[in-house]
Amino acid sequence: MKALYICDEKDEWGYIRDSFSNCFPDIQLHCAISGDDAIDLLSFEGPFAMILIEVSLKNEDPSQLAGKILSITGQRPFIFLGMEAMVKERIPDALYARSESSSALLRPIEEEDFVTAVNKALAWVKSEDFGSSIEEFEEDDLLPMKIRGFYLFETLAYDVYLELTQTKYTKIISANKKYSHSTIHSYARKNIKVLYLKKNDYLKFLEEGIENLLKVFESKKKLKQEEVIENQIKAVLLIHQYVKTVGVSENVINLCDKVILCSRDIVLENKKYRNVLSLFPKSGPFDIATQAIMTLYLSHFILQALGWASETSKKKLGLASLLYDSMLENEDLISIQSLEDPQLKMFKEEEQENYRIHPIKAAEIAQYFTGYPEADFVIAQHHEKPKGDGFPNNLSTNKLTAHSCAFILANNFILRLCTSTGGKKNLLNIFREMKEVYNQGNFKDPLNALQRTIV
Repeated sequence: MKALYICDEKDEWGYIRDSFSNCFPDIQLHCAISGDDAIDLLSFEGPFAMILIEVSLKNEDPSQLAGKILSITGQRPFIFLGMEAMVKERIPDALYARSESSSALLRPIEEEDFVTAVNKALAWVKSEDFGSSIEEFEEDDLLPMKIRGFYLFETLAYDVYLELTQTKYTKIISANKKYSHSTIHSYARKNIKVLYLKKNDYLKFLEEGIENLLKVFESKKKLKQEEVIENQIKAVLLIHQYVKTVGVSENVINLCDKVILCSRDIVLENKKYRNVLSLFPKSGPFDIATQAIMTLYLSHFILQALGWASETSKKKLGLASLLYDSMLENEDLISIQSLEDPQLKMFKEEEQENYRIHPIKAAEIAQYFTGYPEADFVIAQHHEKPKGDGFPNNLSTNKLTAHSCAFILANNFILRLCTSTGGKKNLLNIFREMKEVYNQGNFKDPLNALQRTIV
């Protein structure tokens, strides 16, 4: 078990180290000289069972630092050390006086008071089962769940783990204990893309998440357009993981129906695709689920500009948008534009092979969806090019349907948009680049429609 002590006077470190060594030899103490130093230790040496903060820190507010740490770690006991007057001046009562786990340790520090404060923190540790939070698992015991899926809940009926090594994991969410979305966000900021669930809990999580989203989409409560899009993105996360690990169920088909249907009003109200872009999360990430929903809207705008906006066409390109990259094993592959892309060689051979066949595998999944005619053909062809130098079947423009051409343009445009800088300002530049490649055959009409929706 570890504790973290933040103090900008190194002379004080020895006394606190000795106190732990004498009274709590099983607790390993790490010391930080500043808030930034502490944040680094939280990232690379954690988890810490308790945090000790010297209230006389010269260059930062100790209460604000405690809040920043809480946003990263979630609930933790704090021990605030200092003279009584300074503790009262710099630390709100809510952080220690009315806390069940945190304390103020007043100077001069008596050993009895130190033991009492640490034991109070340890009582929380015991109640949270924190001491046994690091566990060893075999490779197949846990399954990865994309981190954004955990924003769907505030409590879960099962434990959630963060990978430390190939066999060691730390429990970061305890079963049936409320957790903060700021905790999930703190891991996302560290570029952690997945958390882990035990195999038996994995399916329960997916099914519960799908049912929750269905209730949201079926509710009569009016949501902001940004909230609708955020829920659509969450839905794609769950749909992809479900179809990859379980298959296609009635609820998955129902959720796809709802995701596609609820885009209709947003398309009608915003007139142009460029207006919809501002509704997407401002800070990204442009992950596989976000790109799917961006492609969904652009496909529908192109259909509308072409005058093909029948329910059948919208469902066909809608399902294609939701599933086209669902079979990619490594999400980083979404930035690859072709088999000739030099960046593809940076991936493992099995990942390169997965990229080569992912359109066919996704098309096979689409065949299990009733009511979506020819969506599988559109998905299978989404990496084809006008001159027949695409993949997987090297189809040229005269062998591609107009719907496939429209979807290829939408998918390619979004890929370029998400891998470039400039945002909306870059829309016309991207279009001009694409026009040089796609202005021929069955691509001409959809290309003109694309131009009308981004200008």
